Amino acid sequence: MTRPSLLVAAAAACTACLLYGLLCLRLWLFLAPCPSPLEGVSFSRLVQDRQGVMLRLSLAEDQKYRLRLRLDDIPPDAVATVLRYEDRYFYSHPGVNPAALCRAALTMLLGGRRMGGSTITMQTARLIWRLETGSPGDKIRQMLLALLLEQRWSKDEILETYFNLAPYGGNVEGLEAAARVYFHKTASRLTPEEVLALTPVPQHPARRRPAADNPDFTAAMRRLRRLWFHDGELAPLRVYGPADLPFEAPHLCAELLSRPGPAVLTATLDAATQRRVERALRRFAEQNAPYGLNNAAALLLHWPSMEIRALAGSADFADATIDGQVDGTRARRSPGSTLKPFIYALALDQGLIHPRTLLLDTPRSFSGYDPENFDGGFRGPIAAADALRASRNVPALTLAARLAPPGLYGFLRSAGVRFTENEEHYGLSLVLGGAETTMRELTRLYAMLANRGVLRPLRLVRGAPAGQDARPLLSPEAALVTLSMLENPAVHVRSRQGRRLPLRLKTGTSNGFRDAWSVGVFGPYVLAVWVGNFNNDANPLLVGGRVAAPLLQRIAADIAASENLDDPLQLPLPGLNVARLPVCADTGDIDTSLCRDTTETWFIPGVSPIRPTGIRRLILVDTRTGLRACSPDAPHVEKRVQEFWPSELAAMFAAAGMARPTPPPLDPRCRPEGALPGAAPVILQPKAGLVHHLRPQAPRRTLILLAHADAGVRTLHWFADGRLIGTSAPGEPLAWETGPGARLLRVVDDAGRAATRRVVIRMLPQDR
Repeated sequence: MTRPSLLVAAAAACTACLLYGLLCLRLWLFLAPCPSPLEGVSFSRLVQDRQGVMLRLSLAEDQKYRLRLRLDDIPPDAVATVLRYEDRYFYSHPGVNPAALCRAALTMLLGGRRMGGSTITMQTARLIWRLETGSPGDKIRQMLLALLLEQRWSKDEILETYFNLAPYGGNVEGLEAAARVYFHKTASRLTPEEVLALTPVPQHPARRRPAADNPDFTAAMRRLRRLWFHDGELAPLRVYGPADLPFEAPHLCAELLSRPGPAVLTATLDAATQRRVERALRRFAEQNAPYGLNNAAALLLHWPSMEIRALAGSADFADATIDGQVDGTRARRSPGSTLKPFIYALALDQGLIHPRTLLLDTPRSFSGYDPENFDGGFRGPIAAADALRASRNVPALTLAARLAPPGLYGFLRSAGVRFTENEEHYGLSLVLGGAETTMRELTRLYAMLANRGVLRPLRLVRGAPAGQDARPLLSPEAALVTLSMLENPAVHVRSRQGRRLPLRLKTGTSNGFRDAWSVGVFGPYVLAVWVGNFNNDANPLLVGGRVAAPLLQRIAADIAASENLDDPLQLPLPGLNVARLPVCADTGDIDTSLCRDTTETWFIPGVSPIRPTGIRRLILVDTRTGLRACSPDAPHVEKRVQEFWPSELAAMFAAAGMARPTPPPLDPRCRPEGALPGAAPVILQPKAGLVHHLRPQAPRRTLILLAHADAGVRTLHWFADGRLIGTSAPGEPLAWETGPGARLLRVVDDAGRAATRRVVIRMLPQDR
């Protein structure tokens, strides 16, 4: 065969091989698997406040800072800058740019600066498949995979993948993460100078790691600017680093990041308000640590939207000595007396009281339970609003016992408070904090009062439906009148414009001095504060009014002074069925004709009680004998207004040096039919609900009988199963000896009014 023939044959063979290779390449490009470029890539999650301020940036599963970024969210100028630097022919080549590869190779052969010939598609392939590109074989594989990407995915999808995976130094990948880490802003808000600074980093991410003190980073910026703009001068850039990433609202961010959800979470928090609250708690703990008060938690709720604006679960998240990572807003603690307003709200709704209704703060027994007040004393007659503000225990317990079903327990259950036991387990101790609640449950309950009795869910993330699961649990009138009962003219805050806002405040102290609470409503906010220890240590200083209330007032004053706030809860409000009525100042009676002094109170027409207390009565007195007369037609008879205080209250007044005049006795000639008007006796001893026991060696037992009576009563007559067993004066004990069995005890005053109590005496079994 001649030489020309050999050349032709060789050329033909080469052509055939080339065609076969192209066919195989085409077939491979068609059949080779090529999933979505970002399939299986894990991304960071970001929590930002309601204004878009970054609170926390988490690491992806592979410990990289990498945030999902859409190409549409990148400014066109930033895209153009990266394409100009990395691959200006990106939209015209098939994934590999032969001219760029040849130019890079020729430059290296001629001894020039080493240049890369990789296209953005080739770089994307290297990032997706984590390729090594040091050898010619590795480079060929990279080019093949770049061709595969171009075959299966659009240019925009490939470019978007590049912007999500490009390395920007350390463990920062992707333009969005780089913008957040190095400039604390989104990629869409990067300035041209910042884009220019980041553009050369992916070529040498380790050497050009963005930092103000990295000369390679600064030199690359200046070289690029000199090349493109013939100017090496740059305005100073504030460059941050991973160590500068914010760690704000740690408890809430940890909670949100633990839940499934979108990559970017916009919390309802306000970063500036959050810092105010955290600063106040930290200062409180530092100042009071010598006294054993080193932890506190707080929650600020914007009740019109139910958005949590600040949440601090402890005084210091990083302090392990106080278990700082525990979220006190979710911890179940005894609420002390902070539930009392809801007893009064239910009582208002059920027509048991109005704010000036007279309640008795006197020793009482509830089935063997003898409650005391925090100060160890009793105040006697007290208006309902005063009893609530002063947190008196007996009036609250008495009202709770009078509530119609479902009562306080059922109400709280319907409001979402989780109880571990049934109602019988707690009994009336629920009123004084006998069951545990969380700060979030308490805050939601107080927000219900501000929201006119409608219970709504808390919102941690913006965009959640505001009206979801909204349920009316109280009438608007009862809810807002209850809030008005918490107002104290001496307790207020001032807004930024100087407007005076009432701070409707309630405190609570748990049994054993383990929890101090304060919850307040001011302007559009509900603020709850807890002071205590997560290890449950007791401290006699853990009293709500002593430590929690002052802390709450400081936080509320700081927040109010930073905003232009109004008071949207000041009564009267349009559409409410409430009226302002005069009542007797000392009895709360609606009929003021017998009163010396009057005051005004909020009244719910058709609901609030109108029955008089009977303390002031118009009586007939014979001016000659001083006795109560029988008929107004008799001579020398005049009408007088007389106070009728029960014997127990009369004794309290006398002990306080404020003796009340005793009503004159009834003329013996008067023979009224039935009992005279007034209050029936109240049996104090023996206590209701108790079973008395006898030992076999002592088959009889002496019980003490004791009762109080209405004013003017001189004698009480005691009967057991209809048999007279003795007489006594009101408040005077009577000894009664009895044996085993059930007895019906009855006491009758000298006006014919009576009270009964069932007494059970059982014999204990014989000792063996």
